[in-house]
Amino acid sequence: MNYLFVILGGGIGAVLRYLSTQGITALVKVPLPAGTLAVNAIGALIIGFLFSIFEAHAVPAGLRLFLITGFLGGYTTFSAYSLETARLMLEGNIPMALLNLLLNNGVCLLFVVLGLGAGKLA
Repeated sequence: MNYLFVILGGGIGAVLRYLSTQGITALVKVPLPAGTLAVNAIGALIIGFLFSIFEAHAVPAGLRLFLITGFLGGYTTFSAYSLETARLMLEGNIPMALLNLLLNNGVCLLFVVLGLGAGKLA
């Protein structure tokens, strides 16, 4: 049954990631992969929030697997972020690659902290 929770959450997260990335990329016209940055930041915020809630309340293991391992595992795009950063570097766009690296790591760490704080308030 645990596998089913992960599969279902992962499928939903992956589709939402695709839709979010496409939509944000269409709206934000910059050479930086803004869709991936936004998805990573949103995922960081959600994981911080959920972790905080799950630490304070008894949450069934299946729900944790569905949301954290499945949904957020499918939704966040760290591997895509890594590939996009490497491609920027290989294309010689070192400043944009470094900016992408700093923004994804800095913004996502900040959003995890914000999510943890929001979860404590809930």
